[in-house]
Amino acid sequence: MVQIHTEKNQKEIKRHGNYEFPVNISPESIQSYEQGYFLWHWHPEIELTWIISGQMEYYVNDQKYLLSEGEGLFGNSNTLHSGYMKDGQDCDYLSVTFHPRFIYGYENSLLQTKYVDFITSNELWHSLKFEKDVTWHQDIIRQIQDICQLAQEPPEDYELQVHMIL
Repeated sequence: MVQIHTEKNQKEIKRHGNYEFPVNISPESIQSYEQGYFLWHWHPEIELTWIISGQMEYYVNDQKYLLSEGEGLFGNSNTLHSGYMKDGQDCDYLSVTFHPRFIYGYENSLLQTKYVDFITSNELWHSLKFEKDVTWHQDIIRQIQDICQLAQEPPEDYELQVHMIL
């Protein structure tokens, strides 16, 4: 059994990628966590979640989501979140976490100040559920699936391909 480890302020103690490749791709199972849930925590990285099978109750700040197979979630940078087993059933999911600098590159670049900070610093945009019946949501889910496939069978230019998707 595993559990998320945090500092006193609930910041997760885990590397989400590294300096060479700042993306963490992690297949998960809610049942692998103690008592079928992962603890409230936050991290500066953006998190994309795709539900492979089953269901999970997922909380972001004060918002509760029921995520089912084929759905997903955008969790913004620095949001407090937790996930729980639903009705004692397992849920397999993929978590893709990356620091916003993976998108904007240099600190205080135009990309950061004009586009990325607008999203990551907006408290109203703490999360977004990717629904099955919304076309552009499913486009994002397909891109998460592509990242999953790349992680399972990494080609030589794996990092470049993931960067181009994100």
